[in-house]
Amino acid sequence: MKTQRRYDLDWLRVIAFTILILFHTGMMFNTWDWHIKNNQTTESIEDLMQFVGQWRMPLLFFISGAAVWFALQRHGAGKFSIERVKRLLIPLLFGMLVIVPPQIYYERLLHGISFTSYFDFYKTVLQFQPYPEGNFSWHHLWYLPYIFVFSFLGLPFFLWLRKAGGKERIAKMLQWIEKRNGLLLFGVPIAVSEIVLRPFWPGNANNLLGDWAQFTTTFLIFCSGYILVSYEPIWDSIEKYRFRALFFGVFTMTAVSLFWIADQELDLLPRSFYRFCRSMNIWCWVLTILGLARRHLKTNHSILKYATEAVYPFYIVHQTITIMIGFPLIHSSWSIGTKFLMVALGTFLFSWIVFEVTRRMNWTRVLFGMKPLPRLSGGLQFNATVPLASK
Repeated sequence: MKTQRRYDLDWLRVIAFTILILFHTGMMFNTWDWHIKNNQTTESIEDLMQFVGQWRMPLLFFISGAAVWFALQRHGAGKFSIERVKRLLIPLLFGMLVIVPPQIYYERLLHGISFTSYFDFYKTVLQFQPYPEGNFSWHHLWYLPYIFVFSFLGLPFFLWLRKAGGKERIAKMLQWIEKRNGLLLFGVPIAVSEIVLRPFWPGNANNLLGDWAQFTTTFLIFCSGYILVSYEPIWDSIEKYRFRALFFGVFTMTAVSLFWIADQELDLLPRSFYRFCRSMNIWCWVLTILGLARRHLKTNHSILKYATEAVYPFYIVHQTITIMIGFPLIHSSWSIGTKFLMVALGTFLFSWIVFEVTRRMNWTRVLFGMKPLPRLSGGLQFNATVPLASK
């Protein structure tokens, strides 16, 4: 069954990963803990980064869940499973062995740990002792194992939804939600997850099995993407009520900000209320962005075709490039703004160079999560499909 490509979701995915590069560049200059830090830091960018951090990754998990629905329209469970391994697990393993180690190397150097050479350091990577005690990690690639596990964990549910009975039940539920303008109800399970589990796992550890609060919350958002994209009529409501979602997003963001400003120990009820507001805030901003994209980003463009394929290799390599460019600048006398601009532009430039090189050879395309170029009678054909894109 042929499905219509959702260009609005493609645009959002490209935009979200572009923001990710800027976000990780900012981590070098704010006061939060990160792998390397500039000799001067600033709090001036932290409010914006906190705001963006509320919805950036949830939006990507939503889009990734939607992408699974499109993938299962094209493939059966067997081929889908093989594609998940090829497009997620192989780049993850390649990233952990090749892309991520330089990040840890420069972090160790910054903290006064010396090595005779990078190859001397790399021997410690092959000891496979997990970071931070050891030097083996997935660092910024943590998103890939989550998507990989979610794809298989939710597969029985996703396959059930493809059947007539599952489609009918979901359609009835979404029709009921649509009639009552109840899209915000999708935020309630997220809030319950945060209220119940977050006290036991207070931080986002990004280590898959060591933070069940994050695991559950992101899995719920992932499943929401699959469910909502499967029922086209609901998207008219998402578009129609985008400003209502924006209003509640601003309202809940105000409440969340007041808790951040208070910055004090809260008893059980206020802390639970904070988690409820934060969860609903996340969902409101996701709905707002989805609605705005549905309204304004529904058209294809040659830039989108190119960027859709580039975004995955960019994601894989960008943080390593950011750290490699940023490390020599740490102790320079240049201003934060100048350094930020140099690191950000350098990250985009060298990520683009890596993409341009790797997209031309099938073996490197596989390592960076791109489909091999099909061999046709006229030679190799450019293919813009990527594993997390909605198609």
